[in-house]
Amino acid sequence: MFPKEYKNLIMNSTILFVVASTLETTLHELGHFIASILLHAKDVFLYHNYVSSNTENLSLTNTLIIKGAGPLVSLLIGILFHFNCSHRTDRTLSFLFTLYLSAFSYIGFFGYLMIAPFFTYGDTGYICMALEFPLWLTISIAFSGAIILYLIMRNLMKYFVEIGTPEIISNKPLRSVFIHSLIFYPLVFGICITTLLNLPVPTFASLIAPLFSPFALLWAYGDALRKEYPATYMNQDLQFINTKNYKWQLLFVLTVFINRLLIEGFSFH
Repeated sequence: MFPKEYKNLIMNSTILFVVASTLETTLHELGHFIASILLHAKDVFLYHNYVSSNTENLSLTNTLIIKGAGPLVSLLIGILFHFNCSHRTDRTLSFLFTLYLSAFSYIGFFGYLMIAPFFTYGDTGYICMALEFPLWLTISIAFSGAIILYLIMRNLMKYFVEIGTPEIISNKPLRSVFIHSLIFYPLVFGICITTLLNLPVPTFASLIAPLFSPFALLWAYGDALRKEYPATYMNQDLQFINTKNYKWQLLFVLTVFINRLLIEGFSFH
């Protein structure tokens, strides 16, 4: 049974999970879309989770730039919002959204490094193949990406913990219930919703991101449940994150609406 005292927190965190994940996907694809236009690819269309274009008229260098633009945008967003989290003292729903956006953006970069040996038609997989990297190098890149992403998730996890109050975090049973409500239940619900929002998909690989990549948030879950953190910036009152927030609900509806519009594709002429 879900803890009734945190039902609004579960709902709010799920909403922020879905909005941040969907927004990151759109921004990632916008990177490909804008690069394709600037480099004069033909028949460029932006969809809800991919970009379609004809690059036959482009050089290999320009094609690689287009392929790398999406992951690079994700990395820059991850760094930017990570920096924002590290300099904020509030632990509000806005902070939680920023935190999710940073996490999903890092996953949008390092996740592509991790799957490079397996999917040569993906962004980084295509780059490694086109540059004729030996398999050992591609695997090394993937392995390095996994290690770096793990270390980043460990660093970001402390910010998730700080959304609780010192009283909750210092009490292990209460802390477990709170962290499950903040991260685990929203992750389960969020994966279900974002997977549906990613349909239809051009290839099976397109479902890897919504189905599996969010589990990177759980790589440091043990830290969230047990590790001691200083209480400098922790919440003193949970009422602002554990009550219904219609502003974020409206943003959720708008996010779903835009996502469904992009199924038809958008082209800039």
